[in-house]
Amino acid sequence: MLSAEAEVESIREVVAKHLPVYGVVVTPLALTFQVRFPTEGIDIPFDALRRELMPKGYVPTVTREKGETLVHVQRRPPTRFTGLQVNLILLGVTILTTVFFGGAWNWAEYAHTPWLSLESIGWGAVFFSVPLLTILGSHEMGHYLVSKRYHVHASLPFFLPSVPPLGTFGAFISMRDPIPSRRALLDIGVSGPLVGFAIAIPVTLAGLALSSGSPAVSSAAGGELIQPSLLFLLLSQFFPLPDTFVMHPLAFAGWVGLFVTAINLLPAGQLDGGHVARALLGRRQFYVSWGAVLTLFSLSLFTRYPGWFIFGFLILMLGVRHPPPLNDLTRLDVTRKLVGIAAVAILILTFVPVPFVAVENQADFAFTAPDGTALPPLNRTIALGQTIVIQFAVENTGPIRTEIVVSASGIIVENMEESGFVIRFTQVAINGTTTTLSGRTAAVNLTASQRAVFDLQVSAPPSWPVPLPKGQAFFVEGKLPDGIPPQSIKVKLWITP
Repeated sequence: MLSAEAEVESIREVVAKHLPVYGVVVTPLALTFQVRFPTEGIDIPFDALRRELMPKGYVPTVTREKGETLVHVQRRPPTRFTGLQVNLILLGVTILTTVFFGGAWNWAEYAHTPWLSLESIGWGAVFFSVPLLTILGSHEMGHYLVSKRYHVHASLPFFLPSVPPLGTFGAFISMRDPIPSRRALLDIGVSGPLVGFAIAIPVTLAGLALSSGSPAVSSAAGGELIQPSLLFLLLSQFFPLPDTFVMHPLAFAGWVGLFVTAINLLPAGQLDGGHVARALLGRRQFYVSWGAVLTLFSLSLFTRYPGWFIFGFLILMLGVRHPPPLNDLTRLDVTRKLVGIAAVAILILTFVPVPFVAVENQADFAFTAPDGTALPPLNRTIALGQTIVIQFAVENTGPIRTEIVVSASGIIVENMEESGFVIRFTQVAINGTTTTLSGRTAAVNLTASQRAVFDLQVSAPPSWPVPLPKGQAFFVEGKLPDGIPPQSIKVKLWITP
């Protein structure tokens, strides 16, 4: 182990190799070397100094104070990092949650298939899980590869599992070295959003193309409507979408990718946007960061969307101020300034002030004719020993998906069956898919504006007590969730010998 004097001399020799040293100040916190500012600029020699000192356990920074250029060298505190197995375990768990809680969930909502069916799992993985993980993973790998280019030690992505409707909280990388310069800060900060943004655009376009073939019904699901960003609205102009439509899971994955880009580009704290703002504005980024946090709180207050309050609070807890890079002297070139301005433009185009709008859970339905027109009186003639089929439809006129229970029951039906009538539902058709039924009660799960067409079979007995009544009537009742009054339609039978 070197003595204090030998350690100081050893560090001075390394600094002098890259920058001309004319003075040394020893303090309890750091060694400060007074150096002459190179005529060719300090960026290249300081970066070479950093790359030599960091492996030896020292961290250099360069500042300008009272007209002097000072290089401060501090000991790097010992750090311990998790092994690659943690990344792999989290990736494996996130793949599972994204497939089952993301892809299968969203495909089941879109295609009205059972949540854990092979169809929901398979198509959900293809159209949601894989595209979303590709966007998130490419975002983080953009940071990782640019960090490697600047010889900044960074971890591989850590993916975070979650619950429906996404199945993941996203991903992040751990920066294990301080950022060397403003140039590196901007390049590392902007690389992830740009890569993720570039992949999210074709994913969104493909998803909107598939959504254009969806039925023209409300996209409300789970009591919330997804709101589009300016860019999402612009991309949707390329496709003939109805005013209200079911968003294809691939389009939802693209929407999430664009929204994640906007979140990361907020110029606050140590978000990607915070890196970009610190590189562009220097210390003034502190005021922009506070402005972003206050804007989030204001949005939460005026739009009543609590997500922005939670996110703003997290930024406060993690720190509003962005630490400076090791070399805060070298300014950005024109190209990087333009890239920073482009990042601001992407933030404006992809940010959604109110990403989700709650829809009142006001379930409702109506009995209609099979083609959706008004239901005429259900007056039918039936002869003794004859079987007839009566068709009618039930349409979900509420804003959300709901279960509707349809039944031909009650004391009137029971009395008719005691006299020899048989009243049964035989089938129901939803979106061209027919399901066989058997019984006087059937339940259907319909999205908003979706219609189910029922076949109600009535069989009369071969004989009837004398005198023969001319008419017999019963009711078909539709029930919604508890607390909502049922509705009914009257079926009147004219009976002939």
